[in-house]
Amino acid sequence: MNTFPAPHLQQQTDRNTPPPRQIPLYRLDPRARLLCAGTLGVLVWQAPPLAVAAYALLVAALFLFSGTATRTGFSMARPYLWFVLLWAGVKLAADTAGLGPAAQATALPAADRLLEALPQAGLMALRLMVLIGIGLLLTLTGSPRSLGLAMAWFLKPVLGRRAWHAALSLALMVHFLPLIQKTVAQVRQAIRLRAPRCTAVRRWLLIPQATLRVMSQKTWAQTVAVAARGLDSPDAWEPDFPRQQGAWCLCGLFLLLAAAPVWLPFWLDFQIF
Repeated sequence: MNTFPAPHLQQQTDRNTPPPRQIPLYRLDPRARLLCAGTLGVLVWQAPPLAVAAYALLVAALFLFSGTATRTGFSMARPYLWFVLLWAGVKLAADTAGLGPAAQATALPAADRLLEALPQAGLMALRLMVLIGIGLLLTLTGSPRSLGLAMAWFLKPVLGRRAWHAALSLALMVHFLPLIQKTVAQVRQAIRLRAPRCTAVRRWLLIPQATLRVMSQKTWAQTVAVAARGLDSPDAWEPDFPRQQGAWCLCGLFLLLAAAPVWLPFWLDFQIF
């Protein structure tokens, strides 16, 4: 029995979701997937706008062709759209009000500052969407335990036997994020069916209370399951991955191409001077 099942096994209502083993990216070495995801996440904040748009198309293509573009994947991504819109609105309002560094440098009217702030807010929203897409791809294409073992493999040279703490933390986070979203959706549906006349204010007060109550029970059950399987010890997080030279070659090629918009301008400037 897997204590940390993949999100596909948690969402039993999605009949169109393929089994995890049939997803191409699932068979890829989790260390390579974790390295690509982490590196691409850093590049998103350093790359120019056109490169960020290319990253967005790449993530969308991976969603479509990896077997994760199902009702489960879209239901997990939908709540994050509000998060992206919220921070894009905060960025837009701050730059328009003259609180951002770009707005302070110019003494333009508010309407002109708004026109200048729109592209920056859109770029920030695009960066956040790419980051969220990378995280969802990483979650949907592997089990939490495999990602935890990959994290332990990377951190063991630095933390030694204490690397299992970070591995267990990552596994629990990947396990609970889709579980929390599913619980919130179930709580909202229960309130809608059992209390149709409930006001919006009362509904938004009940949703976090009921979600915390349900998640406290699930957290206790998961704690017992982790202890029962012995996952709270360093021996349970000793990585033992099979050799996949092809996966690492593919990972290196992907990172080289993904980092090209960042390192290529510096290389050209060095060649010129």
